[in-house]
Amino acid sequence: MSEHWMPERGSLVAECVRVMQLRIEAGEWPQHLPGERRLAELLQVGRDTVRLTLSELEAGGWIEPAAAGCRRKIGGDRKSEEAGRSERLRIGMLSPFRLERLSQPMLLEVDHIRRALAEKGGSFEVIAPGWFESKQPSKRIADFIASERRSAWILHRSSLPVQRWFAEQRIPCLVRGTPHEGITLPFLDVDWKATARHAAGILWRLGHRKVGILSPPDQLRGVDAALRGLRELTDDGFEVVEFVEDGTTAGVEKVFRRAMGLKVRPTAMVTNRPRQAATLLSCAARVGLRVPEDLSLVSLAREPFLEHLVPEITGYRSDPASVAKQVVRRLEQIVAGNVAPGGDPWLMPEVVKGASVVPPP
Repeated sequence: MSEHWMPERGSLVAECVRVMQLRIEAGEWPQHLPGERRLAELLQVGRDTVRLTLSELEAGGWIEPAAAGCRRKIGGDRKSEEAGRSERLRIGMLSPFRLERLSQPMLLEVDHIRRALAEKGGSFEVIAPGWFESKQPSKRIADFIASERRSAWILHRSSLPVQRWFAEQRIPCLVRGTPHEGITLPFLDVDWKATARHAAGILWRLGHRKVGILSPPDQLRGVDAALRGLRELTDDGFEVVEFVEDGTTAGVEKVFRRAMGLKVRPTAMVTNRPRQAATLLSCAARVGLRVPEDLSLVSLAREPFLEHLVPEITGYRSDPASVAKQVVRRLEQIVAGNVAPGGDPWLMPEVVKGASVVPPP
């Protein structure tokens, strides 16, 4: 979706009409409009505004009059216009998080993807359906995909049932992450195993022999890969201890206290999430531990706010613009019918030295 295809404030109904006309012309809805509730979500307006917008579109011949119990049909003359636009990429990204809750690097990546597709005449939308994390989403996925016509889908932080359904139904998609065991969908993800192995090497060379890794509660393959990467360093005396938190600040603090309460505590902590690194830094300060003098800290993933912490956290980052280009290239191949797009699906992030890692005390 073009960055300009959202209603501006002012004459809200007129803006919504303009936006709807653009999206109909782009062929986003070739036969029927979504229901009123869905349109309200897409346009970020109330249902009353949606109804007034539909009345205006009907008066202008853009849609046909409402039929009881049926979704609005696109006007017949508008359907023919869509035929010449069939090659445009219409991409949807399914995520458990609404747009405002995405991490800053993912937000930047989304913005670059949207701009790249808009330049090609395509559209892009992030959707966070309520069923995305349910244990048995198949029926709701089928209804959703049938109503939301897209060239292909990006699956972000997707569960095994969701990935399995897309694989079984052969729906064109790209997993933005690592597929679950037994799933062979095309994907693009950071090589968390290699990244963690690199971090282990840095810590080993500095003299650290007991390292803790803080894992989130998410059952994602990347988290498991990071743990395996740390444990691949099998030099004599190197020990890795995993601590799983519950996704809350209090949960991070709880496992930090557990780690520091061990008879032989870790001299370094590795985090999977930037938020964990920030919380650990605060936790260490509260109990009188200095980072890095008393405890070294490494974050496998990075967000810009880490640059403003003292000390700056050592870690790894990927360039959202570069990643977005790879995403778009793979989507173009997938839409063209290539279910196994070429190129390395593993991203190797850049090392950020920071100032949070030194030899152990």
